[in-house]
Amino acid sequence: MKIIATLTCLLGLLGAIPAHAAETDILGREVPIGQGRPAVVLYANRGNRDELRGTAYDFIYGLRAARPIIVVHVDLRDVPGLFKGLARKEIAKSYRSSLEQMQKLFSDKGEQPPADLQSSFFMVADSQGESHQALGLKKGFDTVVAQAVSASGQELARGPFPQAANAIGRAIGAATGISPTQLAGVR
Repeated sequence: MKIIATLTCLLGLLGAIPAHAAETDILGREVPIGQGRPAVVLYANRGNRDELRGTAYDFIYGLRAARPIIVVHVDLRDVPGLFKGLARKEIAKSYRSSLEQMQKLFSDKGEQPPADLQSSFFMVADSQGESHQALGLKKGFDTVVAQAVSASGQELARGPFPQAANAIGRAIGAATGISPTQLAGVR
């Protein structure tokens, strides 16, 4: 009986541990997950990046009222070691391009891009695939995975993207006290 009680306590403690440890993005900035703002974390690789690009901008724009941090984890396990440096440069280039696309999207909608857009958007080059493996994603996984994380770093929701976009949006809205009607495209 004591063993069961001990295991229950340990499982409770593990549930209290934040979903993400401190990490840095491709620009060397600390990714502030669990530091006061909710986050949307997208897990991708080079095989599904076009899928992500085609849907993520409108989704992120729709969440603007909640002001989440956006983090894109790029799995580099399928990139040969010799080319990982080149891949990191491509990710930095993609970061700048994505930032420009988001600014353009806001402008096209007649809105001023948020002043903190750049400081709220991060891309992490995951050379060893640790964060992806922690979610059970195998090397070369087919579908982008999205995760909603609370301001304290706890996972709120997770699922394939864009299929789980509404659930992720609702979780972020609930974490910030914003109704789904205030988040564009979330039902």
